[in-house]
Amino acid sequence: MKRFHQIIILASSTLFLSCGDFLDKQPLGEMSVESAFSTANDANKALVAAYNPMLNYNGMSGYSIYDIAADNAEKGGEGPSDGGYFNEIAYSTLTSSNTIASQVWKSSFLGIRRANIVIEKVPQIAMDDNAKQRILAEGRFLRAFYYFNLVTLYGDVPLIDKAEQVEQNFERSSKELVYDLIIQDLTFASGILPEKANLAAGEKARATKGAAEAYLGKVYLYKGDFAQAEIWLKKVIDSKAYSLTPKYYDIFSTESDFGRENIFEVNYVYDAQFNNTTNLNQLRQGSTAMYGYGFANPTQDLVDAFEPGDPRKGHTVYKQNDIMPDGVTADVGISETGYMNKKAYLLESEFPVTGDARHSGKNELLYRYGMLLLWHAEAANEVGKTQDALKSLNEVRVRAREGNNNILPLVTVTNKEDLKKAIWQEQRVEYAMENIRYFDLIRQKRAGLVMRAYSLKYNSNKGKNFRDGINELFPIPQSEIDISQGKLKQNTGF
Repeated sequence: MKRFHQIIILASSTLFLSCGDFLDKQPLGEMSVESAFSTANDANKALVAAYNPMLNYNGMSGYSIYDIAADNAEKGGEGPSDGGYFNEIAYSTLTSSNTIASQVWKSSFLGIRRANIVIEKVPQIAMDDNAKQRILAEGRFLRAFYYFNLVTLYGDVPLIDKAEQVEQNFERSSKELVYDLIIQDLTFASGILPEKANLAAGEKARATKGAAEAYLGKVYLYKGDFAQAEIWLKKVIDSKAYSLTPKYYDIFSTESDFGRENIFEVNYVYDAQFNNTTNLNQLRQGSTAMYGYGFANPTQDLVDAFEPGDPRKGHTVYKQNDIMPDGVTADVGISETGYMNKKAYLLESEFPVTGDARHSGKNELLYRYGMLLLWHAEAANEVGKTQDALKSLNEVRVRAREGNNNILPLVTVTNKEDLKKAIWQEQRVEYAMENIRYFDLIRQKRAGLVMRAYSLKYNSNKGKNFRDGINELFPIPQSEIDISQGKLKQNTGF
């Protein structure tokens, strides 16, 4: 595992232009791409370089941005001007020069370019065919992963499937065509990648068959194709490859890295030899009075969303003077709301030997079984499989009880609309502050309604400016439009 992490760093710094160089300018010439691929080792380097953008995936990880964009969190930070571009996200006033909108675009296309290099160049290498096919499947999984983030945030985007292509040279393709490529890639990957149980000890950070199937289900869910979503999510359930971690808070500790519930995660391993590669997730959301930057402050609205006695509330947020799991007395610093995200809290036992939170070895969990069960419940309810929906929903609630049968009673409603509301409610509290809330509201076509209601309830600028038909997407970065010399066209309203 450590070796896999180190290869990622080496591959990204030697085989290709650096990430910073790539983000600042068009690639002017990779290091002899044609001649750089001749051995199995070259193929592995190319693959891990394609994974590399996930480490501190700019615009996607570390800040719970998509809780800040919704009703779950305020920006936080060390004051109003700290990360000021987050204010545009928090208050639905995004502009085409927004830093986050630019970062996620560039980071995603960096990952796509590297995945395309794997897909295009590895077939010509003389190596073990099984190993080759697995690498190609991972390359296609990664391309689908990055494109899914792009199409979800921007809608129509350039469809780049060749290593030498640069996105600024292409017009935007319809999101339907992009989804077609994503589905083709994930379907291919699901037929070749190994099950999680069959991974070797040093391979646990790599994509699996279950991850590909789980993302297929998620993609169909986001497309609104509930029938296909139910089929693919049920495949993962029926595989028995994953199960819920018995104690909810344990999901978010280092002891659960690559645990039974984890479907896909980003692996962080601190190594003094590579101390420039940092894990900023806990640092960004840590309290300013303890060890962090203080971003993503949970709202009172989120806190009030938990049912009476739900243990997940205490595992999701903490307030001043709470006693943390490691015995530390909490200090929330200058939190805007009086709360901080407990899931991002770094236990004293988890602190790296350097004493610097940015060297944390805590993985970033992107997809877990608790999410999948609730997405399956939603899809099953939509296609009339009421009992299957109830089973998946109640499995999550039973785990959340922590053995106390006097709380969180089983949901028994069978009316489709009432059950849908119960599932939506469970989704909010089960994976609160895990960077998903904004996407749920958008795909469920209720973002404007929910956000404007929040604004009225709290007399807040959050949600006040949400414009239906516009704020469901991010703007295309103006810098990219300029580089394209007008080939890229802007989203409506920006």
